Amino acid sequence: MPADSRAIGWRISLFYAALFVGPGIWLPFWSAWLESRGLGATEIAIVVSSGIWIRLLAGPAAAHLVDRSGARRRALVLLSWASLLTFLPLWWAHSFWPLFLLATLYAVMWAPVTPFSENIALLAASRHNLQYGRMRLWGSISFLLVAYGAGLWLKGRDDDWIYGMLLAAMLLLALASHLLPDLRLPLDRPRLTGAPLLRLLRNRPFLVFMAANACLQSTHAMLYTFGTLHWRNAGLSDAQIGWLWAEGVLAEVLLFAVGQRVLQHVGGVGLLLLAAGGGLVRWCLLGVTGDFGLLVLLNLLHAATFGCAHLGAMRILAEGVDPDSSATAQTLYTAANSAFLALATLAIGPLFAAAGGLTYWAMLPLSAAGGLFALLLWRGRGAIRFHAGG
Repeated sequence: MPADSRAIGWRISLFYAALFVGPGIWLPFWSAWLESRGLGATEIAIVVSSGIWIRLLAGPAAAHLVDRSGARRRALVLLSWASLLTFLPLWWAHSFWPLFLLATLYAVMWAPVTPFSENIALLAASRHNLQYGRMRLWGSISFLLVAYGAGLWLKGRDDDWIYGMLLAAMLLLALASHLLPDLRLPLDRPRLTGAPLLRLLRNRPFLVFMAANACLQSTHAMLYTFGTLHWRNAGLSDAQIGWLWAEGVLAEVLLFAVGQRVLQHVGGVGLLLLAAGGGLVRWCLLGVTGDFGLLVLLNLLHAATFGCAHLGAMRILAEGVDPDSSATAQTLYTAANSAFLALATLAIGPLFAAAGGLTYWAMLPLSAAGGLFALLLWRGRGAIRFHAGG
């Protein structure tokens, strides 16, 4: 591999490491911080889901401009700094409406960051013969270390430390965004006609692909929103909770490390089917146990429920979408996931207040639906092509 390609691979890997510091704190402990500000279960679900809903508009709108201009890196740098600046005022919010409005404003800036990052990584993988999974795994390693370390640090400390750590993570991401390569399509490349958004939304296989992944990723709504609170209620310490978040991602890291071999055996859609099967097992058992040893085993299935779904989706997008539409396809994929996740998050607020951990069982129909949609895409290990109007 040429030296410049290796350098690009490491720059993207370092950016991924910075990108996942924030989620390593946010996913396990954001709901706990909102609770410390006086919000109840339903209000927490509304605040969390509002940020998810906003991705439906902000992500595709920004992606349309980026696919037209090609300035992916510049857009991501600006959005990273804007996310930091809009997160700052949340420190002074102590009730539902200020928290809701400020979190929504922050979500507008943050919404395109992850899909644009993935888009740059996929373009780099294709152009420089890099393995996407080998770059992406550094984000998972970062998440693992931060989630576990944050759990240890918060033991016996005030929940206000959660906000401080998130702020530091956003500063790190804004600085790291300058590492990304400025990948643009050749100016003399023949371009497809029409708006990328309309081309993709008229494509029936692409819609089925989005539905499959949206169902599979939304199965994590209970875990992402109330997982920490449920485990705290079950008597687990913050250090144990941090480990549960981290070791699940460790399994994901191992999958990304060997992902190329797995893809050769089952293909992108095969990974989606593995994610569906893993979800049926994971969510069924998480609903009925608070035993730490069993939870450690169950959380290894994160490699299936998230890792297989994500890696399979990235392979399908890389093979099936023209580069001229790649940023739009990536954000539509993210937006569909966000819509389903937001609906699931809103639904589980009252359910968790009434049923506690049994709310995990509400995730089982979503895993089953995701598997059925994936079967509609099944072509063995062959690539799926999303042709306009197909």
